[in-house]
Amino acid sequence: MIPLLSADSREKKVVLKNTREIIHHLSVDIGERTIRRYENLERTRAYIIDYFMRYGAVPREETYEADNHTVANIIAEIRGTEAPESIILVGAHYDTIEDTPGADDNASGIAGLLELFRLLSRHTFKKTVRFVAFTLEEPPFFSTELMGSMVNARNCRKRKENIELMVCFEMLGYGWRTCHQDYPLNHNRKEFPTYGNYISVISLPSNAPFVYLWKKIYNSRTRSKIFEYIGPASIPGMDLSDHMSFIRSGYRAIMISDTGFYRNKNYHSSDDTIDTINFKLLANTVFDSYVTMKDLLDMEIKI
Repeated sequence: MIPLLSADSREKKVVLKNTREIIHHLSVDIGERTIRRYENLERTRAYIIDYFMRYGAVPREETYEADNHTVANIIAEIRGTEAPESIILVGAHYDTIEDTPGADDNASGIAGLLELFRLLSRHTFKKTVRFVAFTLEEPPFFSTELMGSMVNARNCRKRKENIELMVCFEMLGYGWRTCHQDYPLNHNRKEFPTYGNYISVISLPSNAPFVYLWKKIYNSRTRSKIFEYIGPASIPGMDLSDHMSFIRSGYRAIMISDTGFYRNKNYHSSDDTIDTINFKLLANTVFDSYVTMKDLLDMEIKI
């Protein structure tokens, strides 16, 4: 007799299938997603909008001009029922660096974002959860006024929005039991697994309470284990994603990541392809983030 799969196991299989399809479309069917390949950036934009709409969202676009092109952040929300003005924002960038298919960086993050929306869209929560697919994260726009998340964070601050926490999905799909793992500081090696087959929650020391909060919920509700990394911006990689745009705008923000170039040697290269993605790791991370978010959206954060 074949044992029946649990509901969670069945859902993870759906997430695995869907994330594979998303990453295939973005990194194989479309490929490089840059201003230089503006038609590809636009195809990605349309795909993300369609995915949100497929699961009940009415997404809006935050458009602006960059290098004589109109670009857009794409925003979808699940409105809170009791405290809709309290927002937890989940974001990931959909562009790539030039000459790369960007499977891990950052089609994996977008796959996580879209599937997290699909999973959470079945529920209602006390707080609002906002999903933002950011444009133009990569150089030459990184850390400039034209970086998509910088535009979004600045507009949120202008509107005086109460974003309790920003959660950044940045590279979620590279990791194996035999994968070599580097660290920026040698003494940290004793605190992490020997091999790069885990996911980390990362931020600056000023955001440490939120790193620990995410870790506490995640590790208490899931079968996987997430590892925290807290350090100053002087450590390479700590400030290399969209969470920093929100920190600079005065919001609390954390990054969920496979540790990027500390593990994935295909980072920012043409070898960042779909065949390097560990879809089981990605599916588990998305599902476990879903379980964590369900708690966060109904709890009072006292930090």
